[in-house]
Amino acid sequence: MLGKSGGVALGFAILFALSCAHNVPQDKASGADKATKGAKPLTLENGEAKASGIVTYPGGDRVDWKMIELPEKQAGVMDVRLQWTPPRPGLQLAFDVFDEWNTPIVQSKRKGKRRSTSRVRTASIDNARGKYFIRVYAVGRGDAGKYKLTVEFKESNGPLKIDLTKVEIPDPPKLAAVPEPEATCDEFTFDVKNPACRNVCPTANAPPGWPACKGKCPDPPDVNNPACWNTMPCPNPPDRRVKACPKSKWPKCQDINNPDPNNPNCDDAKADPIMGRVIKTEIQGSEVLITVSGGSDQGVGPKWRGQVLRGDSESPLDGGAFNVIRVGKRETIGKVKLTTDQIGANPRVKLSPP
Repeated sequence: MLGKSGGVALGFAILFALSCAHNVPQDKASGADKATKGAKPLTLENGEAKASGIVTYPGGDRVDWKMIELPEKQAGVMDVRLQWTPPRPGLQLAFDVFDEWNTPIVQSKRKGKRRSTSRVRTASIDNARGKYFIRVYAVGRGDAGKYKLTVEFKESNGPLKIDLTKVEIPDPPKLAAVPEPEATCDEFTFDVKNPACRNVCPTANAPPGWPACKGKCPDPPDVNNPACWNTMPCPNPPDRRVKACPKSKWPKCQDINNPDPNNPNCDDAKADPIMGRVIKTEIQGSEVLITVSGGSDQGVGPKWRGQVLRGDSESPLDGGAFNVIRVGKRETIGKVKLTTDQIGANPRVKLSPP
């Protein structure tokens, strides 16, 4: 019996795990509530009692029994409602009701015309009194579900006219086993040995190269399968083909002059600016040729640009912008429209990549 909330999640996981089994005895994994003597009592509070649990024919726990005892010397209408959530669409549950002498009283009726979409069954008992047993069960061999059972009792006017007596009555007959159906297969009941699975791609652990899984991302995902690139999480190490991998997953581009094609941070990477000082000046007409400390050994390239800075600040000096015209290993040469006096008062230079 998996009715307690602490065991529901675990029980539902077992339900899935066992859903591929073949010809499992219906009570192989049942608890004490597989018979009336182990029925779990329901308690009425303000005319209502609730219970929940899981039944699964493939998992060997087909039946849960519940017992409810109505208030002494009261009679009325007892409504029973069963609602369930199946592991996949179309799976059916049902219930029937017996009195305390195990006499069948009523069977549940499906709400809704379509069996494949119905997930609610109900029943109503007039002039209900005393003790009742409710049998919740999976209908067919492949049926299973997580259910919620609700019982409502409304007292009718008038005294109780029948004096109930206690008698020894055997348990009601066991539900007949459902014949095993012809072999079928879906993504949840996949078995590589089942011929019906030949054209089915399972949800997980598909055999390598399984034809039915062509064009589908397997579980676990394969980074070399293009079908996985838009849906899989970012692997470790990251792969730029995977959509879920942001640039932050890669390190900074280590060598801008020889960029790593697998690192997206190298796509548009630029070198950091280089700070230098004017170490030589030479007048050429209206312009001054300056030599700045810092060259190719520091990463400076021929397309870089320079800017003479104002004093010790980071502010550019008006007219101090220039293009690099030649780069040596340890110095860079450019031409500016400044006077030698201006350069002497402002010798700091910032060299920046294109």
